Amino acid sequence: MGRRINQAIGIQGCGYSVPPHIRRNDDPIFHHIKKAVNSRGVAEKDLFIGLRERRYLNGDEQLETLMIEAAHLALLQARLAPEDIDRLYGYASVSPYLTPNALYAIHRGLKLSERTLVVPINSEFSNFLISVIQAWEAIAVGHSRNALIVCGTNWTKYMDYTQGHALSIGDGAGAVVVGPGGHFVLVDYAMQTLSEQYGTMTMQTRASILHGRPHILVDKQNIPIPSYEINSEEGLNQTFLVSAMHGLPQMVHILLKRHGLAGRKIALVTHQASRVLMDHWEESLQPKQYLDTLELFGNLTLASYPVNLAYHFSNITADYLVFAAVGVGYHQVALLLARPHCVPSKRAWFR
Repeated sequence: MGRRINQAIGIQGCGYSVPPHIRRNDDPIFHHIKKAVNSRGVAEKDLFIGLRERRYLNGDEQLETLMIEAAHLALLQARLAPEDIDRLYGYASVSPYLTPNALYAIHRGLKLSERTLVVPINSEFSNFLISVIQAWEAIAVGHSRNALIVCGTNWTKYMDYTQGHALSIGDGAGAVVVGPGGHFVLVDYAMQTLSEQYGTMTMQTRASILHGRPHILVDKQNIPIPSYEINSEEGLNQTFLVSAMHGLPQMVHILLKRHGLAGRKIALVTHQASRVLMDHWEESLQPKQYLDTLELFGNLTLASYPVNLAYHFSNITADYLVFAAVGVGYHQVALLLARPHCVPSKRAWFR
């Protein structure tokens, strides 16, 4: 270790796994979704549209099983063995423990080396993109050779099903291997942090109102568990309808402009919570391909990016690939990759 890598670094393999259980729009679990509007007349449920099916973990089924299966598929495509991996990045959300994250269970399940560094990245929903960036930088300076990134979500078990965003949530996991070379190599990234919106989207233990009475989400042992919430005022009006809707494509345009690229050159993978957002992003960026599985799998939160890459991988025809994530905090990140023969001659890293 410690020897700088001069060759291109990219994605060598990818894989995904989703549960077999399907929840459709007419599922009784959605019958208590609130229809109330905020001060601007916006109802949260009307923003989370475009869904047909979602996958969910049932009973005692574990997210770790999906994450390990996705990782095995990524290693297989990369033609690498577990002992070839020296860094494990990603996140399991929601993990069984506040700490440690279940990414350590993935290390155990894959039988990775004791010398493999485990790096949980807690940055919903950009965990995957930031993990790729961290792996890229570690490999570039010679501190790593091959990194495995695994992200999984089991949010269906942590939803308050009176909230409009619960309409979109599904479970699943995706994984990629990052190392020298690869099918798509890393070129550049852009990011923006708008921390004045800290607290507009949160996961915490809270009471909601169901049938006119306070209701707290609990597990089988009657222990309160956290659920996600978007603030009905600033969260919907500013974070969703302004920062995410308009800010994300603006950031991608800036990233592409650095390299003389236009949307028609790229395959695009974004956060996939709502067709309202995705239709606007597609109109703004006009990508050659927009890769999503919203109708099939629903909103896979942090796992959306590697799952969509793996699901569509063999059908990508564009020479460039862009991942664009929004995240709590509030922040957004975009990552540009290219086929090896299309890497721009000037790389504007870390601008």
